Amino acid sequence: MNREMMQQELMDLGVWLSEHPREARKNLRAVRSAKVLEPGVYFNRGTGMVDRIFSSQRVALGHQMFRISHDPAAPIAEIQTRATEGK
Repeated sequence: MNREMMQQELMDLGVWLSEHPREARKNLRAVRSAKVLEPGVYFNRGTGMVDRIFSSQRVALGHQMFRISHDPAAPIAEIQTRATEGK
């Protein structure tokens, strides 16, 4: 699978999570009080994007982030399953 396809799948997942906010709250762990995000895969509800973060990154106060995975290199199938089914 090439990089463009993986990015498109992450973008599609972000759109789906934006359209189903109840699923995001039910299936994913909200990250509200962190000032620095640890490496992992996150859904940013403010932008509607799913991002892979490979090194610690500062975030603004009031951010609406949900952690999907602690592993930034997790396969797309695992990310989609966790986000849509909570497993």
